[in-house]
Amino acid sequence: RLKPSQQADPDLFVHIVEKKPDGIVVRGAKLHQTGALNSHEIMVMPTHTLSEGDQDYAGAFAVPADAPGILMIYGRQPSDTRKLESGQLDVGNREFGGHEAVIILDDVFVPWERVFMAGEFAFSGLLIGRFAGYHRQSYGGCKVGVGDVLVGAAQSLAQYQGIDKASHVKDKIVEMIHLNETLYA
Repeated sequence: RLKPSQQADPDLFVHIVEKKPDGIVVRGAKLHQTGALNSHEIMVMPTHTLSEGDQDYAGAFAVPADAPGILMIYGRQPSDTRKLESGQLDVGNREFGGHEAVIILDDVFVPWERVFMAGEFAFSGLLIGRFAGYHRQSYGGCKVGVGDVLVGAAQSLAQYQGIDKASHVKDKIVEMIHLNETLYA
């Protein structure tokens, strides 16, 4: 619940540690970066609406994934073991899918031409809101496929149990389909 600048460890959030004539130097941790291990570029931006006192945390920039000072720590997901089991069912993209990383930036230099925000905390909320709008569209569209699987599983379970004609069960499955189609739309 503390602001980035109020944390006991200033490196819990990515922040600008130095401004130079040719760019900025950043340090800190970026959590839950889906797909980062497969990416050529890492986009960093604030994750909170910031206020005065947090200007060092108001940094937005793109940096090559192999830039000096970047360390990626692979994160597990609940379905990871499916990729190790025999069979092809529901393993997703076996080579490149389903992973997250914690990215540690240890005094990473970012040239000015790759910096989009450097201390302008008043724009952090607007930036986050606009990013979230596009991200929800792309990410939300993918989740509808998961929803289709859940609807099918619920319908199959109802049929196996012989309750698929019960009005309250039909109502719930119809509601699931409606919500899933709304998400897709």
